Amino acid sequence: MAHFPKLTNEDFKTYPKTEWKEEWKGSPWEEIFNRPLADVSQEQLDALNNGPCNPQLAMPIENRSDLFLPGEQSVEIGYCAMPDGTGFVANRTFFPNATPEMLDWWMNFHPLSGERLAAWLPNAHLDCYVREPYLHCDESGFSLATRNWGKEHMASEGLTSLEESGLCRLKFYSPQDVGLDMIKIALSPVKAHAFLSVVFFGDGLVMFGEEQAKEILAKDPNAQIPFNCLLHTFRPVPGGCELRSRFWIGKGIKNGVPYTTLPKGMDAEAISWVMLRHTIQEMSNLASFLPEMYNKYEGKILLKDIVAPQPENAI
Repeated sequence: MAHFPKLTNEDFKTYPKTEWKEEWKGSPWEEIFNRPLADVSQEQLDALNNGPCNPQLAMPIENRSDLFLPGEQSVEIGYCAMPDGTGFVANRTFFPNATPEMLDWWMNFHPLSGERLAAWLPNAHLDCYVREPYLHCDESGFSLATRNWGKEHMASEGLTSLEESGLCRLKFYSPQDVGLDMIKIALSPVKAHAFLSVVFFGDGLVMFGEEQAKEILAKDPNAQIPFNCLLHTFRPVPGGCELRSRFWIGKGIKNGVPYTTLPKGMDAEAISWVMLRHTIQEMSNLASFLPEMYNKYEGKILLKDIVAPQPENAI
């Protein structure tokens, strides 16, 4: 079993932040960016620091629709390597004063300007864009819940550190496209969700490890390697909402059917630990400001909220 450092909230606050770009200065997101990082819960720290969970209790991707059932699962926060050599991560974060539509709003609103991604997690996020930003706006005529379906977000961020950040493509899917059980969804206490896959390319391949990245790029400089699939669900609880997330590292999905797609030599346990470290910070920080900023923008996403041009090679 790999050994990882024991971390605290104070450790997270010492991580260096990304650079706040000149064109972002004066933005309302600058104040969010400059705040101290929100603390993660003791439950999340314990899951990160006390070793991997039992893989027999981890939810395989084949059971992904079970995240829509009432109650809790055997592993709500944790990480491990699965029997097939892939990785698994679970996380749960309480969002005080949040409502379900806030998740759909954020998933469409934040990629319209990179400053929002940077403010979300300053020690790991750099920039992002979408190719057709107007389709994420209220003027598009699409509902908040469906605007991301079939869309791609391009992001520059790091799982291990800003120094090892790189490019990734996040693709969002409709529940039908990924074979989710529509009856379970219809009867579920979950009122908002997002299923997406992440693909690394270019300098982003360093997420698989420096040596693996060199080997991949030596064979194909244009390689794009699927990294994971993930499912976020948002359900109302007393005082707000609960975000429950599952990450299946080394898994892809095509025509609703999961498949394994991990490079040889990938340390599934180590990369799952890194993914858990990333997501507990990311979601805890989002929970600290999401209702505030949703209310500031009155829950709207307007064409004027597209702050800057978003060329295809912006990052």
